[in-house]
Amino acid sequence: MIDLANENQKENRLDMIREAMKDKAPLTYADLESSGQLQSFLETRETEMMAYFKEEQERAWQSTMSTFLEFFDPSYDETSSPM
Repeated sequence: MIDLANENQKENRLDMIREAMKDKAPLTYADLESSGQLQSFLETRETEMMAYFKEEQERAWQSTMSTFLEFFDPSYDETSSPM
């Protein structure tokens, strides 16, 4: 399985975005291609996609840490703690 989030997979991500746009928004794709703006659009979209992925990855990591590093000792009475 290819890790598309890996930085060296940028060309694969650009191809994936290109194909999705060609299939799902062919008129917009044709307009961008004919105006010479397609590559710029793809690059911007890929940058936004990776920024979104990194934000979501950070949120997932924070959630994972709070889930698995959260401990509770049911027999511990905080009111008797010297701190």
